[in-house]
Amino acid sequence: MDTIVVAAKAAPLASPKLVKNSKGAIVPSSQMAYVEYGCEHMREMLENARKQTLHSYRLILQNIHDKPSIIAQTYKPSAAGDSRPVVSLRPLYLCLQCPTVMSDSDRDQHMEAKQHCFSIESREGHVFCGNCQDFIYDPELETRRLQKGKKRKHEDATSTDEHKLIVNNSTFLPCRAIGLRGLYNMGQTCFMSVILQTLIHNPFIKNFYLSEGHRTADCEKEACVSCALDEMFVEFHSVEKTEGFGAVSMLLGSWLAAEALAGYQQQDAHEYMQFILNALHTHNGGSSDNENDCKCIVHQSFSGKLSSTVTCDKCKNVTTALDPYMDLSLDVRNQTKKRKTDAGTRDDAGLDLRDCLERFTSREKLAAADYTCQNCEGGQSVTKQLSIKQLPPVLAIHLKRFEHNHSTSSKIETKVNFPVKLDLYPYTTRYKSIQPKASKLNVSSTTNSNINSPANSLTFELSSVIVHKGKIDSGHYVSYSRDGNDWFLFDDSKVILVSEAEVLAAEAYLLFYMVSGLEV
Repeated sequence: MDTIVVAAKAAPLASPKLVKNSKGAIVPSSQMAYVEYGCEHMREMLENARKQTLHSYRLILQNIHDKPSIIAQTYKPSAAGDSRPVVSLRPLYLCLQCPTVMSDSDRDQHMEAKQHCFSIESREGHVFCGNCQDFIYDPELETRRLQKGKKRKHEDATSTDEHKLIVNNSTFLPCRAIGLRGLYNMGQTCFMSVILQTLIHNPFIKNFYLSEGHRTADCEKEACVSCALDEMFVEFHSVEKTEGFGAVSMLLGSWLAAEALAGYQQQDAHEYMQFILNALHTHNGGSSDNENDCKCIVHQSFSGKLSSTVTCDKCKNVTTALDPYMDLSLDVRNQTKKRKTDAGTRDDAGLDLRDCLERFTSREKLAAADYTCQNCEGGQSVTKQLSIKQLPPVLAIHLKRFEHNHSTSSKIETKVNFPVKLDLYPYTTRYKSIQPKASKLNVSSTTNSNINSPANSLTFELSSVIVHKGKIDSGHYVSYSRDGNDWFLFDDSKVILVSEAEVLAAEAYLLFYMVSGLEV
């Protein structure tokens, strides 16, 4: 079976831009859409086709106020077999991007068919955004609308004051909360906070909880971790607050579910991620008999399969096994590459995430003492290789920075560079199975279009990064997550807009990549 990816399309990535709003404050450009424009969709419309948009709106307003009968005669409902115009008792809508008049019931169908987002209400000229599914207030369009009204003199005099009043009292997304809140540190709980922030900004997990995938009112489990996460989603997306949130229910639920987490000592974020994914699996109807095919939200989002192939060096017998995984743990020890400089010397070039993945999926020799061949009936040296058989929609990658032995523990400080977009096809079972054939044909895998073509690429995009700062016994966790086109740093209760460059420069401990499209 070939590598399978099942996921919804992720949002595209872009570097955040900082601009100055009408108050003189510096804000991200995505936030300006809700102050200087009616919405981000209208901002894009005006930036790309400003002259044409304003001209079309002016003509529509003229028809609304000067020729309302023409609009009624132009309207031909799709349900009418003879296409004769009829009188509509409800407002009609005029498409801003083509000469179409429609009812509210036809409006959404027209948007889906033509990809025309904006329509103008036929009585007062209000602008409706199909993507927002709501009427929007755009200062520039509103000024033109008021100038075409019957009470023109009065409204012209007050439009400037109204504009100032609305702008001065507008805030970013005033009608909805979007989950940008920090978490209070309740005593060495930063390890928990960074994992929770990653889940809160995971669209698959978010959609599950906001669509009542877990109903707290119907749950009978005591100190349920899934109920605690549901409480956070409700709080983050229904209450307009910017201060931190105290995840008390989640902390108590974690303590009761795992005795090792009880207390206020620092814990490992990777171990907590494994704990909470297992707890959410259990508390959301997860199957305990055959977790490989579990349909719970956790396995649907994070679970994949690895193919482990062992080849006997003597009889060439091949044994293959499939193993489920929730994250890939990659070695970062002693892998620093060397590169040639212009002077002919060699220096450290750093380590790339793709180097770690290549090492993880490369062939490995095992001694005879480590394996018994069933055909040879005895210990034989073998060659073992791992490859990714099935990718999940969200790929969690753990960089093994902490080493533990009987007497000491240490942290590996190796710098690991990671990309925004990651093609995982070179590490899949399909690619590894055809690689030896390509080698026999003396064809480079980097230039062979049949092996590494765009059709074969499996592109994942970076969605979250968790960083451990400091020493192993006195460190602190922070996380970065992408929200729309912007990146934010979550440092306990602080939420800070950052650049993509800062994210890529971080010393990553856990990385989360999200599939950027469906594999068909």
